[in-house]
Amino acid sequence: MSSFQRKEISLTQVNQLKILRRITITQAVCNKTAIGLAGEMRCNFPAFNGNRLNLEKHVLKSLAENENFNDFITYIRNPRRQTEAFIKAEVEKYIFIDHRDKTVNILKKNVDDVNSLMSQALSTATQNVQSQGGDIKMWLKEFSKIKKRLDSIIEQTSSLSLGKLKESRLKPDEILIDQLCKCCWVTCPFCAAVCTNTIEGHSPDDHSVPFHRLSGIKGWHNRGTVEFSVNFCTTNVASDGRFYPHHNSEKSVPYKLYRTAGPEYANWRIIPDESKLAYWKWFVCRFQNQLEGYYKYKFQGRGEIPSEWKKIPKDEAIKSLDEMC
Repeated sequence: MSSFQRKEISLTQVNQLKILRRITITQAVCNKTAIGLAGEMRCNFPAFNGNRLNLEKHVLKSLAENENFNDFITYIRNPRRQTEAFIKAEVEKYIFIDHRDKTVNILKKNVDDVNSLMSQALSTATQNVQSQGGDIKMWLKEFSKIKKRLDSIIEQTSSLSLGKLKESRLKPDEILIDQLCKCCWVTCPFCAAVCTNTIEGHSPDDHSVPFHRLSGIKGWHNRGTVEFSVNFCTTNVASDGRFYPHHNSEKSVPYKLYRTAGPEYANWRIIPDESKLAYWKWFVCRFQNQLEGYYKYKFQGRGEIPSEWKKIPKDEAIKSLDEMC
């Protein structure tokens, strides 16, 4: 081997070692742990291991269990924001409460793995220097720096805690949000049901959902009155009734011709049927007063809540969500 070749190899080795010194090992461990935890939850956590409808079912179930009206309104007005909040909360609970010991063990294993790789890299570099020759003084100086750095790294990572995961650039909840929320978030103009197409930017004339809701939860009411609308939009589109596409519209449109009412209506495919989840019937009964206060309308007259809806218990409402999947 020529002296020129030996010099070129030596410089390459030096550069590699300098890069090795600059690596933030704590960050590497946290990243590996975050990716592993996100993968585990994607496979094993019930809310995250199914399709889009499965995720929505769990979000709605959580909303019913917590009975927080403000969260419901956020979901109705901005479903993606509430879904992301749900994912963050569930990941936090999974990692730091329900499976804390397991998570600590995963973190410890990743610390051992990364430290082992670092030690191996140092050993390999040493062998290469010994076999290829070069400026021994230069190498000894460089190795001395790396060895100190390695000892420092091992000391730092040995005391690494779960709290560091929250400071990491790569977080399990953000990984899952990126995976689970890249889909369509367009909502039905009548009832705010979220399009369940899993492809972001899919064909714009094909928004659909398996179950719609009563339009009153989005604030629809009988024009000229303070009476909420308690009809489901799947019933309305089969009726001979009419609606005003916007609050300031002067001309009404037949429900059967709803797709002619504007682009936000034209892009939806609403199949006329009588499918009505008990969940939304329970919701308007449970939060009747809050809905009236929020929208400034009343469940009275043509918008009176059917008496049989008031007999639906919460557990039955939650169970009805299984029909979605």
